[in-house]
Amino acid sequence: MPSLTRHIMRAAPKTTIIYSISSLLIGCAPPIPSLAPTSVTHIEKYAPATLSAIEVPTPAPDRSEHTITLDGLLAHADANAPSILTAKARVGLATADLVDARITAPSNPQLSLNAGPRTSRAGAGLGLEVGLQQELPNMRARDRALTAASSRELHAEALVNETRWAVHVNTHRLFVTLLLLDARRTQAEHFVALSESTRDVAHKQVEAGESSPLVLLVADADLAQTRADLIVASSARLEASQQLAALTGWPDDTLPELSGELPDARPAPKLEALLATMTRHHPSLRAREIAVLAARDKLEFEQSNTTPRPTLGVSYGREGATTEDEPSANLWMFGVTLPLPIWRTNQRGRALAAAELDVAARERDAGARALRAEVQRARVALNAALARVQLYESSVMPQLEENLELLSRAYALGEVDIHQVSQTRARLLEATSAHLDARITYYTAAATLEGLIGAEIWPTETPRGDR
Repeated sequence: MPSLTRHIMRAAPKTTIIYSISSLLIGCAPPIPSLAPTSVTHIEKYAPATLSAIEVPTPAPDRSEHTITLDGLLAHADANAPSILTAKARVGLATADLVDARITAPSNPQLSLNAGPRTSRAGAGLGLEVGLQQELPNMRARDRALTAASSRELHAEALVNETRWAVHVNTHRLFVTLLLLDARRTQAEHFVALSESTRDVAHKQVEAGESSPLVLLVADADLAQTRADLIVASSARLEASQQLAALTGWPDDTLPELSGELPDARPAPKLEALLATMTRHHPSLRAREIAVLAARDKLEFEQSNTTPRPTLGVSYGREGATTEDEPSANLWMFGVTLPLPIWRTNQRGRALAAAELDVAARERDAGARALRAEVQRARVALNAALARVQLYESSVMPQLEENLELLSRAYALGEVDIHQVSQTRARLLEATSAHLDARITYYTAAATLEGLIGAEIWPTETPRGDR
């Protein structure tokens, strides 16, 4: 141990000297400004800052391995969807911060060992010093760090729920779309069968010399068109099935046959009810509230992390004798080291945390306004699609099947020619496709509205989350 240090230790306690010097320098330093914005610290402005409950249906036992119900697919998607599994894995990143915050000591202890010759006019000896130092924790900052890490973990879990709900909505939408595409494929098969029947009649008439070969050409063209429509319908159905399988994490490329019925088309609920449901249930609103909470907790941690942390140390030294008559000396020293916060007072950390809080609050406000506007637009789109569906179902679809059968019989009896059959069938096929397009648009709009309010609206007028 140097002689100057020993002299100071004899003159006054070391802790008194260090704290006196640090107090003097801190008093000369500029005051620490408060960087917390006062207008963005309000939590739960639009929704509770808690996790939303995503209801996962419990499917009934499947009686067949070749079909799957909507509830079964929703349960499978919630457990196996790749996007959900990825979001759950990201929670581990936030949990790592929480694990680190739970450690009381801010750093590991430091062990030092020094050895060297001790010389004097009388001779030389060996000097040895062993020291151990440990930085003490700032308990207030540690508590803030624990709170901030817990909030970040909660936000990560809220993002998982946001992903779960998005998968739920898209699974529901694609399931209903597949049911409609099945109906389109069935309708295309029916038109193919009618075209084949008409082509057979035309072929017989041409062979009997009762009609021109041009009639058979028209019939063949109609048959080719209906078969092409069937190919398109089958391809669209397969593509949607593969998309749904990828979304839900189904082990095969395509899903088995679907078991279920389409819900009845109904008008959208009142806007006030939709907005109230959105406030209670939408995971995105809650996730943004939790993001503001996490940003505020981080700012409080950064503000509490300005107090210097002292370091306590103990050392043992042995000074070897330089002459045979001089005995060796053993020295025990206890010390305190205190950083002086003169130039560095965590300005960057506090400023960055304040900016992050400001950004989180503004994103929350913008997200809430955008959701509200989107709910209004989705409600209008849903009711417009419903009007189209009702128009076709009231004026076109009831007579469609009957008219197709009458058309085929009329041609077989010679009451209409092939051109009339072709034109009429084309108009009926166009009307059928328009009706199915209107229904797909309706259920897509319903899925969009369901996703925006955070609860189901298809099964009953009361969202599943309110039952």
